[in-house]
Amino acid sequence: MNGKNCVPINLATRKYTFKKCQHMISVLPKTHGLLDISWPRLVKEPNLSIMIGINTTTESALNRVMSNKVYFYGRYIVYFSEAIIMVVANVFTLIAVKKSKKLRDVPTNTFIMSLACADGMIGVLLPDNILTLLTYNQNVWMTSTCLFRGPYYAMFSISLATLLAIAVDRYVAIVYPLIYRMRMTTRIARITCISIWLMQLTLWVSLACYYGSQISVGEGRPGAAHDLFPGMSFIFLIQVEILLPLIGNLILYMVMYIKLRKKSSISVLSTTNINISSQNQPSAKAKAFTKMMTLVLGYLIIAWLPYYIVVPLHKVYDPSTPTWYVYTFDAVAILLYSNSFMNPVIYSWQNRDFKEAYAKILKRNRHLGSVADITISNRTRFVASSNI
Repeated sequence: MNGKNCVPINLATRKYTFKKCQHMISVLPKTHGLLDISWPRLVKEPNLSIMIGINTTTESALNRVMSNKVYFYGRYIVYFSEAIIMVVANVFTLIAVKKSKKLRDVPTNTFIMSLACADGMIGVLLPDNILTLLTYNQNVWMTSTCLFRGPYYAMFSISLATLLAIAVDRYVAIVYPLIYRMRMTTRIARITCISIWLMQLTLWVSLACYYGSQISVGEGRPGAAHDLFPGMSFIFLIQVEILLPLIGNLILYMVMYIKLRKKSSISVLSTTNINISSQNQPSAKAKAFTKMMTLVLGYLIIAWLPYYIVVPLHKVYDPSTPTWYVYTFDAVAILLYSNSFMNPVIYSWQNRDFKEAYAKILKRNRHLGSVADITISNRTRFVASSNI
């Protein structure tokens, strides 16, 4: 804890509760010489100011935002609602792929399941991020917390890396359809997904634990990724983990679009060698799936582009946290989280097999409900007749 980061706080004017003040006193190390005060003395002298290590600009900006109660509670209601929708929508996708034989036997849908798992886990881990924001500068960063925050960041990277793997899969299916049918199997897709998960989890958990251990005990708990990682390190991380997969996806889908146009024009103009040309042509399902994933990529860019612009610019040009940034970051984060539950919507909109699988699940649930009602009514009638 550095002296330049410590500011005097009058506990009487800050409206802290008794438990909050007691917790703040208990977590501060006395070895720094910044806190030479006992709790009984603090109770007797409530106007006493102490030195505590926080960022004054960040604290004042957050206090101004928290003073607006409607906005303060509204933002967390939106975050929690998004988390619930993420989990439900992606679990629905996993059930659809697992129950439908058409979807289960397609190797590419293994990547879809991996993507749904990553997006669903974002919804599972999002409440921890929200609680971290709610308890800003009041909790201590611990290694156990890193095990929650590391996977939270890793899920975004896994989602983007999985989309890049899907783009490579679609590229081979469109450009080299014969090789794809001969070589691509569900086993290869599973090995690829497991490798992506292991690499990203190892990277982000290690980085989160390392940078988390560098934070002094009294400096509190970071509320977002750019509060945990140093400025240039965070910019480098999002360039590698976000920008490169996006660029790779864009290049591959542009090449696929050009190849599809060329092959479609050749198939229309040629009237001979129909059998040979049909074997080298990608199937209609491959084209439809590629179109669906193009829409997924388009929404991904819409969701990530504001985040990629706002956070690095703020970190480079304005290291403090002004009030406008808190509001802007909330809007950007809400848009970013929406990407995790929009993918199932695009699947059901563009893919007939997914649409049929979703419809079967809904019909089955309704059927089970009606069967249960009929069974209960029959039992009631039987009991009534036996009593007679």
